[in-house]
Amino acid sequence: MTTGGRAVRGLPLEKKLPLLMTGVLLAVVVTGVIVVQREVRRASSLVTAHKLEESTKNFANLVGGTSTSVTARLGPLTRDSSIRRLIAVSPASERDRQLAQAQLASLFNPAVPTDSTLRSELWDANGNLIVGAGDSLPADGKPSAREMEKAGGPVFLTRFFQAGGRMYYWSAMPVKTAGVTRGYIAQRRRLNAQPQTEKTLASTAHADASILISNSDGSLWATLGGRLLGPPSAVDTSRGIPIVRHTDIAGKDQAVLYSVRAAGTPWTISMELPLAKLGQAQRDVVTRFAAISLILLVLGVIAVWIISRRLASPLARMTAAAEAIARGDYSYRVPEAGTYETAKLGASFNRMATEVEAANRNLLAAADAAEKAQVVAENANAAKANFLAAMSHELRTPLNAIAGYVQLMAMGLRGPLTDEQRTDLERIGRSQRYLLALIEQVLVFTQLEAHTVAIDLTDVAVDDLLRDTETLIKPQIVARDIRYAYEPKERDLVVHADRDKAQQIILNLVTNGAKYTEPGGEVKVSSESRNGHALIHVRDTGPGIP
Repeated sequence: MTTGGRAVRGLPLEKKLPLLMTGVLLAVVVTGVIVVQREVRRASSLVTAHKLEESTKNFANLVGGTSTSVTARLGPLTRDSSIRRLIAVSPASERDRQLAQAQLASLFNPAVPTDSTLRSELWDANGNLIVGAGDSLPADGKPSAREMEKAGGPVFLTRFFQAGGRMYYWSAMPVKTAGVTRGYIAQRRRLNAQPQTEKTLASTAHADASILISNSDGSLWATLGGRLLGPPSAVDTSRGIPIVRHTDIAGKDQAVLYSVRAAGTPWTISMELPLAKLGQAQRDVVTRFAAISLILLVLGVIAVWIISRRLASPLARMTAAAEAIARGDYSYRVPEAGTYETAKLGASFNRMATEVEAANRNLLAAADAAEKAQVVAENANAAKANFLAAMSHELRTPLNAIAGYVQLMAMGLRGPLTDEQRTDLERIGRSQRYLLALIEQVLVFTQLEAHTVAIDLTDVAVDDLLRDTETLIKPQIVARDIRYAYEPKERDLVVHADRDKAQQIILNLVTNGAKYTEPGGEVKVSSESRNGHALIHVRDTGPGIP
C-alpha cells in the first residue's frame, strides 16, 4: 500500500496479532514443560529413594524378629520331658530317643515346598549330635558350643553359609536346667522365598526393586529366594543417595542401594534399584503433562486466531468507511503511521481534511484547537487509567502469591505447624486481604469523577471491626514497643456502614496514633453508643496535633 507516495510495509493486524499470541502460548508451554520436568525429576527421585530407604528399615525390622519366631518354634521343645531326659540320662532309653526324634520331626514338613527347615537336631552341651530328623546333608556351618555360649542370648543365629549353590543358616536354642545349659535344640534352614513373594514384598517400595540379604561382614550376598549374588561395589554418597555398581542386579548400570543390619542377627537387609528406574515415574508424569499441554496449545492457537480476526475485522471495516467518506465534511488530521489499517485510516482522514481545508479554514482552526484540547484530556485520562491498571496488576500479583503460599503452609504441605505459626499465618492472610482491598480503593478515585463510587452498606459488628484492626496494627505496635489497649463497653454494638471503608478510617487513625507515640507509650481504642450513633475513640500519649 502507498500513502502520500510512500509504501507502507508489514502484515495486517489480523495476521500479526494471532502470530504474536501463538508465539507467547508456545513459549509458556515450553517453559512450563521444562520447569515441570526439572521439579518433578528432583521430587520423584527423592521420594522414591526415601521410600526405598524406609522399606529397607521395615524389612530389617521384620527380619530382626527371627529370634522371636525361633523362640516360638523351638521353645516348647526345650521344655519337653523326653528331650530333657535324653540329655540328662546316659545311656538314654530307646523310647526317649524315639519320642525326641518325633518332636524334632514335627518342626518341619518336607511335603511343603515353602518350608525352609531341612533338619532339626538335639545337641549336648558340647555341641555333639544326640538325635536328629530331616535330611542327611553334611553339617556345614554348624556353630561350636563355645560360640553359642559366648553369644549368651536365648537364641543363637549363625551367619549364612553356602552349600550346593544355596544359602543356609543354623538357629539354636539352649536347653537349660537350673540355669545351666545342658544341650541345644538346633535347626538348619535355607533361604527359600518364592519368586512371587519376593516380587510382592519388593513392590511395596518400587516395582523394579530387589530385596537382598547378606552376612553383616559383607560376605555371601543372595536374594530372599536363596539365589547367590556377587557383592556390590563400594558405596558412593556424593549425590546424597547411596550409589553402587552391582552387575548381578543392574548389569553395567549404576544402582541405588540401602542396607540396614537386622537387629539381633548377624545379617544385613538391603534393597536395590537400578538408577535408571529411580526417575521413571517422573518421566511418565512429564510425558502426560507434555501431551496435555500440546493439546491445550493447539486449542489455544485456534481460539487466538478466531478471536484475533474478530478483533481486527472492525478496524478493517472502519478503514473502508473512512475511504468512503474521504470527500465528506470532516476536518481531522491523523498521523500516517502505525499498523496497516491505522496508516490507511490516517491517509484517508488526511485526504478528507485537505479537500475541505480551503472552504472551512476558520472552522478548521477552531475545531483543531478543540480537537487538541480533547486529545490532551483523553491522553491524560488514558495515562491515569493505564497507571492505575498497571499498579493494580503489579501489586495484585505478589499479594495473590502471598495468599497462595499461606494456604500451602496452612494445609501442612511444607511441614507441620505449631499453633503460634498457624496464628501468624492467619494474621498474614488477613493483612494480605486488607492490602488487596486497599488496591481496590485506589481505583475508587477514577469512580469519583464519574460519580459511580459504590457504598456497600451492611450490618457491621463494631467489636469485630476493632479486633480486626488490632490484628492489622499489632506488628507496628510490637516494633515500636508501645502498648495497645482495646476497651469495648458494648460488645454487641452493631452499625449500618460500609465495612471496608469504616475499617480503613479506623486503621488510619490508629496507625497515625502509633506512628507519633514514643516507645513505652500507649494507644487506646474504645467504643460506645450514644443517641443512636456509635462512637469510636482513639487516644494516644503522643504530642498531639496543634
